[in-house]
Amino acid sequence: MEIRRPRTLSARVALVAAALAGAALSEAGCSRRVTAVDEGDRTQTLHVGNAGEPGELDPHVINSPPDYQIITALFEGLLTAEPNTLAPLPGVAERWDASADGLTYTFHLRASARWSNGDPLTAEDFLYSFHRALSPALASQYTFLFHAVRGADAFAAGKLTDFSQVGFSAPDPRTLVVRLARPTPYFPGIITGNPIWFPVHRATIERHGRIDQRGTGWTRPESFVGNGPFVLKEWQPNQVIVAEKSPTYWDAAHVRLHAVHFHAIDSDDTQELAFRAGQLHVTSSVPAAKATAYFAANSPLLLRTPQLLIRFIDVNTARPPLNDQRVRLALALALDRTRFCERLEPARMTPAYSIVPDGMPGYRPFVRLKEDPAAARALLAEAGFPNGTGFPPLEFSSETGAPLELVQAIQEAWRTQLGIKVSLLRRESRTHWDALHLKQYDLAYGGWAADYPDASAFLDLWKGDGGWNFTSWSDAHYDELLAAAASETDPAARLKRLQVAESRLVNELPVIPLSFDRDVRLIQPSVHGWATNPLLRPDYKSVWLAAP
Repeated sequence: MEIRRPRTLSARVALVAAALAGAALSEAGCSRRVTAVDEGDRTQTLHVGNAGEPGELDPHVINSPPDYQIITALFEGLLTAEPNTLAPLPGVAERWDASADGLTYTFHLRASARWSNGDPLTAEDFLYSFHRALSPALASQYTFLFHAVRGADAFAAGKLTDFSQVGFSAPDPRTLVVRLARPTPYFPGIITGNPIWFPVHRATIERHGRIDQRGTGWTRPESFVGNGPFVLKEWQPNQVIVAEKSPTYWDAAHVRLHAVHFHAIDSDDTQELAFRAGQLHVTSSVPAAKATAYFAANSPLLLRTPQLLIRFIDVNTARPPLNDQRVRLALALALDRTRFCERLEPARMTPAYSIVPDGMPGYRPFVRLKEDPAAARALLAEAGFPNGTGFPPLEFSSETGAPLELVQAIQEAWRTQLGIKVSLLRRESRTHWDALHLKQYDLAYGGWAADYPDASAFLDLWKGDGGWNFTSWSDAHYDELLAAAASETDPAARLKRLQVAESRLVNELPVIPLSFDRDVRLIQPSVHGWATNPLLRPDYKSVWLAAP
């Protein structure tokens, strides 16, 4: 999942939050005001800060964190995950079987599975949904999460037009069979919690448009039909989305919250203010300076969760002198990541010297970068630019939501350590990502969060034909290593192939690692059961509220 943090603050949201906070704080000295948190604790209504207005609530096309934090309340896939370990658990499928050769998975659906309008949820619904998600005209950016399924890549690319030839079948209404192109040991992890694997209600989709049509309005509250533990009841743009407990959900008896209110506040400062005023139970983030202060004070209100997330610099290797591996390595070795992290966001950032984040289950890199300015200068001289002489000016682009102090620190490190001039270009989020897709950049700040807990969730990004490879870099040996790992059934042999592939990526550096992240947010003491997994997948059905 790409990391996008739009920061365009709705003035109305900011004023409302500030007014609420001010009113609550002004009365703190006399009589205590009943806050949204107090009332929510009483009624089991969770108030969550969402990092901006979601672009869509269609699980097959969503593409940013504000969307993801809501979608799991409204839909459920074949499997769910244990909230903290992400171990696959039954979802719509009450059980599943895998064939001895690892090529066929059979999912047995619950007889009690229902849509929010009361319709039964069947295996045919999943077939329809997967057909839609893979339709070329829908143009989902996450069809790669079907890559293990026989024929899925070809169908998504328009090379195969008969969906019956894709590896999905429904022998009966409660049985779904998935046939893989190759053994994929981490397949249950791929389908667990990833929205593109969620089902959609066929009659609702077709009532509003074609199977492969975006933006038809079917996700508005008056039209919405989902199958998750909550159902969409209200959507006030740039203000709040309300999801209420669904009485038709198969496990409704174990859902303790009555409702979740997602407040669209894309300013971390405004969220922190609203939290302190008792208007939010949980924030989506914390301003850097405030996070450092909470961290230094060891505040119990600060929740820090290691993430499978990396921040990096994309390098357009088609542009000289960035097409020279020595230049790319010099740029990487000149950066003092430890200093950046300690100075800027010690509560959130840890230095990254490899690509796959620390904490990936069962994985350790073979090769790590180092911080060596002297070696960086020697490499730059070897490439023909002693002390930066003759080095052409480059642009380092970032979206406006990226940390300005960090990109400025990187710019300054390249100037002082290498003697090269790199100008900063700040762009609105959509413009920034469009430029990356079109490869119209020199160097670009970016990031990626894993969609499933496996090293391939990162390494596959830089395959030669990868849809998220914006670097113009392609390496046949790297692609061969990943292809071999994908079909390897022996876990140890597969792990080694992935580690060798990462070593090649770290050596070639079409992407320069910067930092691994911890998620930092504020959480009220009354919130219990909040999920703390490294993919940051919320599990609202496990949450309940009890005032301390």
